[in-house]
Amino acid sequence: MRGARHAWLPRAVWILGLPGWALVASASEAGTALPRRVREIVIHVPGGPSYTNPARRFRFFDPRETQALWKPRFGAHWIVWTDGSLWPRHPAPGEPASRIPPVDRPADDEWKRRLAADADPVYGHLHNANSHTLGIEVAHSGRSQDPFPREQVRTLAWLLRTLLDMSGGRLSAEQVHGHKDLDRRPAYVQERCAKPGCAVYVDGEGRPFRRRVDPPEGLFAALRAEGFVVRRPPNGDADLIRAEAIPAGARPSVAH
Repeated sequence: MRGARHAWLPRAVWILGLPGWALVASASEAGTALPRRVREIVIHVPGGPSYTNPARRFRFFDPRETQALWKPRFGAHWIVWTDGSLWPRHPAPGEPASRIPPVDRPADDEWKRRLAADADPVYGHLHNANSHTLGIEVAHSGRSQDPFPREQVRTLAWLLRTLLDMSGGRLSAEQVHGHKDLDRRPAYVQERCAKPGCAVYVDGEGRPFRRRVDPPEGLFAALRAEGFVVRRPPNGDADLIRAEAIPAGARPSVAH
């Protein structure tokens, strides 16, 4: 049974500090623990440069549009919509497509069991690193200056805190990353030729564009305002801003 497979021995309680409330929580109950396979959490946004198809460049996709683009074993584990609703990749039979989490209070065991079940499958969302990661898609255009609604950021912060709590102290904010932090490949022209020596999209100075430039640093700044701090490198949006400079309707130059 899924719950039995996730059960583990009681772990030390973890004090979860949040603005306005505090919790002493334990993930020792069967079915409420984060699957042991999970070692990293990756944040994505669906919008992006789309070098090949300018019509989709920095387009805003809602959750149903995003999920319609995903193959059955592809995609993130959750989408966080602008109203703060949480959309699991595959809701359990009889469950709604989305729910609004209780962001003003800690997750109860029912929520933890639901999230543990959502986190169990392995989906394709990160190059060569799916087996040990969770993916969270935050609905957004991908543009550096477009804001993230507070309701959306509060749900993301609540989800991240809850997942860390469910790890029983095994994970911390150090294991939370942006997609661009873990996939630094250039923007290859063809999916079937994505290795050194293959053609890549380049700017006017011949510098390769990055394949992954999400999420914008504004998301991490918004998370910081909600008390969830993810360590960030300087100039984290430099590659995104270069991609934003591509003229509307144009495709970049190609080089080998």
